Parts: sequence; structure tokens; C-alpha cells
Amino acid sequence: MDFRELVYITTVADCKSVTAAAKKLYISQPSLSQIISKVENDLGVKLFDRTIYPIALTYAGETYVETARKILLLKDNLRRRLTDIGEGKRGRITLGIPLERAGFMLPATLKEFKKVYPGVEICPVEANSSILMEGLKKGDTNFVILPKESADMVSDSKIELEMELIYKEELLLVAGEGVLGPEHMEQGCNDVVNFKALEYVPFILLKKGHAIRLEAERLFRENHINPCVVMETSSTMNALQLADSGLGAAIVPERAVAILGGRDKIHCYSLGNQVSTWDVNVIYLKDAYLDGAERYFIEVMKKIFSKD
Repeated sequence: MDFRELVYITTVADCKSVTAAAKKLYISQPSLSQIISKVENDLGVKLFDRTIYPIALTYAGETYVETARKILLLKDNLRRRLTDIGEGKRGRITLGIPLERAGFMLPATLKEFKKVYPGVEICPVEANSSILMEGLKKGDTNFVILPKESADMVSDSKIELEMELIYKEELLLVAGEGVLGPEHMEQGCNDVVNFKALEYVPFILLKKGHAIRLEAERLFRENHINPCVVMETSSTMNALQLADSGLGAAIVPERAVAILGGRDKIHCYSLGNQVSTWDVNVIYLKDAYLDGAERYFIEVMKKIFSKD
């Protein structure tokens, strides 16, 4: 058994296809099939059930992949520790972050980070929350920057996570002229909605797989609202601008409003007595080792964004 075999088997398990895994690994499909057969012959067990499509792990395969991920994590931890010993001034940080949050957080963070670690390459992986959490589980990223709610998107209950708070972020309701009336407001307030009064307001929601969608669904559920959904989108900024134009209401994080000029420029409202903030966290695997550059990157984010 070698590290290459561990990588190959776990990749096939992730792709559920030898052909797709071979493309991802940049080797031929026959070569990968031979490696799988060799590992199975050496171990005396079948790792994959090839009689179904897509192929699936056998019980032995599940045990192999679970252990293989732990071994690969330990190997990566060793490399990071040795890099730290060697000053840690060169290397690569692969982090997961939603596309629009990347545009908000990375410019200021990188400007400060590069003063201390100019030789460390930053490789952002940009996707929605559910894809990023699955990528973290598979080892595609060192850590992810996501709201705390995103941790619920990991499909494997055996995966243990660590979270560190970067900053708290308010959630706001955006609704353009004509969408809301006095009956939707808290008594005596022009900028605070009564969420329970939004039963028949048209909503623009993020598609499933986004953390903000989970939070919106929680608010609807707790207030016994069956929302009138007029549109779904993959972009927080798109939802915000559509809502601000008067096409409906959207629940968005305050950073999205800030990007477009702040509360003075956007028709937005506080969510009243609801829990209207969420924790933006750095999330990583419990047993993962974060090297000096990664720890500094996280501390820079905390310093810049927690001040608000």
C-alpha cells in the first residue's frame, strides 16, 4: 500500500466512476482499473461494487476509504509541520469561499497577509456552501470561510469539524419600493420588519445549497410562514438587486448591502426580534494541522473584519 493508491481509491469513491476519476487524476482509465484490481487482490477483498451504476463502495471499501482519508490527512499534517520548521515562507494555501464573499473579504486580507508571507500562493476555491463543505471533507481545501450554518451540510456524520469565529454579520431584508407597507413593520419603526407579517410578500430566494437559503428556511419555519417564492437564484448580489428594484423581498447578509453602497443606498430593513446575525467562521477538519501561514491568514481576517 502506498500513498498513490490511497489517493486513487478515494478519488474513485468520490467520483463514483473509474472513467471520471481517471480524468481527474490525469491517468488512463485502463491504468486506474489495473491499480484498483491490484489493491483488491493484495487485500483479498472487493472495494467497489461494479455491478451497479454508478459504482459504489462495498463495506470493505467504506472502511478502506475512511482510513485512507485519515492517513492522507496525517501525511499532509506532517508536510505542514516540516514546512513550519523551515520558516514557512513559501507554500500554498487552498481555501474554500463563496464567490461573492471572496470579493468582499480577500482583497483586504491578502493585502495585509502578503506583507508577511509574500511567497505563499493563495488558491481560492469558489463555490456554494454545500459544495465547499463536501470539498473540505475530501481534502480539496485546507479550510473554508462560511457561516456556521454551513457545517450542517456535511453529509458524513463521522466527520468532525473545528470552527473559529471571524466576525458576526447581520442579516437584512431587502425590498424595493411598493413591496412592503406599514402593516409589515414593527409598530413605531420604519426600518424594522415584523417577520410574522410577511406571509404574502413575494420572496426571491437563493437556491438550495447556499447557507443563506438554510437561514431563510429556518426563519420561515419558526414563524409558520409558507413563503410565496417568485424566483430562485444562485447569486446573493443578484437576489439583492432584484429585490431592491421592487420585484420582491430577499434575505441577504449585510456585506452584500455594503458592497452596493450600504444602507443609505439600498432599501433594506432589520429583521426585528428575530435572530438577525450569523457567525462567519473558518471551518476545518478537527485533526487538521494549520501551518504558520494559514494561522496568520486566519488572524488577519479576524483583525480586519471583527472590528465591526
